[in-house]
Amino acid sequence: MTSSSPPTPNVSVSPPRTGTFTSTNPKSYSFDQGRRTTRPKESQFIYKHGQRLHSFDPEKAPYPLSYDRYVLELESLDNRFVKHLRKGSMSFLNLSTAEKPSRCLDLGCGTGTWIIDAAKEWPDCEFVGFDLVNIQIPLSMTNSSISNRIQWVHGNFLTTKLPFEDDEFDHVHVQSIASGVPENKWDVLFDEINRVLRPGGSIEFIEDDVFFPSLPRWFTTSLRVRPRRATSVHLPDGSLRGSVPYPDISVECPSHDHALLESLYTSVFEHRFINTKPSALLPSYFATYFRHITLGPIISFSMPPLTPLQPLPPQLATAYAIELSTSDSPDQRSSLTLSSPSVIGKGRPNLSFSSTLSAALVTPSEISTKGKYPTSILCPDNKDTMTFCEVDQLRPTQGQPASTRPKLYSLDSSLIEKTVHALPPDLIQHEQLDKMSERSLAMHLYRSYSLVLACQEAIWEELKDRLRNRKDELKPYGWDDDEELEELHNRKKFERLIERYQKDMKHRISLWSSLSDMDWLLPTREPLSKAELIEEERLREAMLEARRWASPEDLQRPCRSFRVLIGFKPCDSPTQPLTLVHTHDSTRARMDHDIA
Repeated sequence: MTSSSPPTPNVSVSPPRTGTFTSTNPKSYSFDQGRRTTRPKESQFIYKHGQRLHSFDPEKAPYPLSYDRYVLELESLDNRFVKHLRKGSMSFLNLSTAEKPSRCLDLGCGTGTWIIDAAKEWPDCEFVGFDLVNIQIPLSMTNSSISNRIQWVHGNFLTTKLPFEDDEFDHVHVQSIASGVPENKWDVLFDEINRVLRPGGSIEFIEDDVFFPSLPRWFTTSLRVRPRRATSVHLPDGSLRGSVPYPDISVECPSHDHALLESLYTSVFEHRFINTKPSALLPSYFATYFRHITLGPIISFSMPPLTPLQPLPPQLATAYAIELSTSDSPDQRSSLTLSSPSVIGKGRPNLSFSSTLSAALVTPSEISTKGKYPTSILCPDNKDTMTFCEVDQLRPTQGQPASTRPKLYSLDSSLIEKTVHALPPDLIQHEQLDKMSERSLAMHLYRSYSLVLACQEAIWEELKDRLRNRKDELKPYGWDDDEELEELHNRKKFERLIERYQKDMKHRISLWSSLSDMDWLLPTREPLSKAELIEEERLREAMLEARRWASPEDLQRPCRSFRVLIGFKPCDSPTQPLTLVHTHDSTRARMDHDIA
């Protein structure tokens, strides 16, 4: 189990009343030794097994994610991504045709980072951030020209009407709230948004589908292979002792090693009546309440490409290193005597999503001379086989045209064919998507699997429910439960599942490769002992061998899907029929009516 907060004893806190609202006005702040005295934050939270959770009744606030630091920081990651897609803007609203808002509501504002960035972009706009709990950035940390235009308001929009006047806002921004909204609450929520939005006002909705990123068995099996004593020992079936036990497709087993976690994760939302595909649900509500709608396609990002294996630490020319390097398979042992990486030229780290900028920092010639990567790894040769190829072929090159790189994303629109023409040009320009580097896909995978970890305690509650009431559902996943065992034993087994999932995902993300692309030095590793060296080399060999089992479907499986929707409140109250207009370069939903 991993959490950004240190383990804390479980405490019970009486949940606050969900029908009340608290408003934090920047002009009425009072600080005492650096702390705000308006409302204590910790009264809204409880801690379970180190995770920080809201203390509201789950039936009234079914949001299952924790409020740990690594979860809250995902908001900044999303903001950075939006700014890349919109060439520096924080909003998908096309301000060339729409009037700049003068008063904006961010519904489900979280830490408030979007509001602070948007306040810099719209200097004449006032902002109100509304959220369930008080986790917003203290406005005392911002410039007065920004803080004087921002207000934080707290409440539960699932149980009480929004505490705002009719037609109060020019623009409403909503992002990443679907994981806490039951399906039977969407109609009430949209009715409230429509009430507080002035006629002609705009709304933008950015939502992700609930996604459980999984890994194929050929990948996870190689991470758990045990070192063999000798490669010359042949078993009666012709296989080698210690070879990687790749899964037998003829034997029924879960689709992947983390299938139990996926089943429990899905149940977390099903039992809260939360639709895991808001990208398919939201368009119908937009068609009911708004007009001049821009429906972006569902954009799905694939898994990041397989990276070269992380280099071993520098080794001295010892007897055992020389012995291994002169074995029958020197190509597999060549990395044992890699020298320490040369000092990489110190440059300013590049945090851009752009492939052209990040590629300029590390060139193929630098890779071959600095000894940062193995000389060869497995890469796709065709759609049916995997062969060895040079690392330079997999590294991005400066100015590499998008047509020669693997597709990083796919579009799914129910209105027109899956091409770049499905992207409304005033919403997202496909050139911005094409500029993304291959390593940026690791960011999307990190985001998705972090959200799974954020639901750890909700997943644990689902597991306990099955152990009590539906044990048969756990048998296909290999969970053996002894009625005499205490709950603590099951908890330890559950934490091992979480730790294994996290470890496997870290291997798949290969953060060290992203750091290397940004010209950062790799962390220093101490030389390994003889036993450690042999064991790690065996693991590396197993991982290289496992990549022969990779299929194009495995390498291109999605790890994140999201959708953007823009709409405007009609100036006349009567609801009129909606006509979907298909154009070659955009997907739009527009109202067909007379204003005569």
